[in-house]
Amino acid sequence: MKISITYCTSWGYLNQALSLRESIERQFGVKAELIKGMGGVFEISVNDILLFSKKELNRFPNENEVEDLLEGWEEVK
Repeated sequence: MKISITYCTSWGYLNQALSLRESIERQFGVKAELIKGMGGVFEISVNDILLFSKKELNRFPNENEVEDLLEGWEEVK
């Protein structure tokens, strides 16, 4: 499973991206790729399929929301 976190550098979302990457690695044993972005973006993709988008939902993910989505993803695969 390839997980990527695209985060906005100009808005300072690196800490959120690092925290989420650490949580994903701890829970799933997968180190997510961090990708620098712009324009307020904070997106999580699995195998190049968009799983979560801050821009679409107008919010950051809730605590454990991405991890719960990833668990569902693993069950389907």
